[in-house]
Parts: sequence; C-alpha cells; structure tokens
Amino acid sequence: MNEKKIKRWGPKSLSFWLIILCACGLMGLGINGFIQPVAASRAFGLEILNPLDSGYVRVKATRDLVLGISIIVFVFMRIKKVLIAFSLVSAIIPFIDGILVLTQYGGEVKDSWQHFITMLGVLLLAFLLWREKGIDPPIAKGAT
Repeated sequence: MNEKKIKRWGPKSLSFWLIILCACGLMGLGINGFIQPVAASRAFGLEILNPLDSGYVRVKATRDLVLGISIIVFVFMRIKKVLIAFSLVSAIIPFIDGILVLTQYGGEVKDSWQHFITMLGVLLLAFLLWREKGIDPPIAKGAT
C-alpha cells in the first residue's frame, strides 16, 4: 500500500495557538462582563451608568463565554474545518456590534473601531486556518 503521511493540525501550528488565545480572550471578556458590568459596557462602547441596567452586558458576557468555550472544544477535538466555518460565521458578531455602537445613543466612530478590527481579525484567522498546512484526517474508505 502506498500511504501518504498526513500532517495533522495541532500544537505545531501558529493558527492553533492564535485561536486558543482568541478563545481565552472571549472567555475573559465573558467573565469580566459578569464581574464588572459597568466597566465591560464602557469597554464595549455603550456605557451603562447604573449596574441595575446591566442586562445586555450579561447577555453579551454569556455569548462571549459560550463562544470561547465552543472554540476551545473544537480546537481540542482538532476539527479545523468546523473552526474555519465557525470563524467565518462568527465574524458577523463584531460587525453587528460595531453597527450597534454607531447607531445607539449617539455612538461614536472611535468606540466602534474595535469591533470592526475584531471582525477583520476573525476573518484573517479563518484565512490562516484555511491556508496553513495540516488537514483533518480523511475517513478511510470502507470504514464504518
């Protein structure tokens, strides 16, 4: 049999560590949103003044925490194709966040740039995942 050696995507890949870093950042944002909702809202670009008004911050914190945990699960399962698709779809989130910051309560452009830059970073990471060597191992023919 003439078998080709397949290079698996994993810890030797730059994208592996970049995506773990992004996932940890998301989880950190989520935890911060629960612990310091006023500071988290300020960092997001839509500051709340009363901690009792922090409902949207906790929704965002939950979203960030779940996204980060999901990414970590996909990384450790080494499902690169899913991470590429997940990254492409998830790039919509910071885009919408940026639009919300611009359109709500007289939002300013300076407060929305972080969201648009994040969107570009997510798309760049998806591209890096796609271009970087190492593939998901193929399913053997006849395997059940």
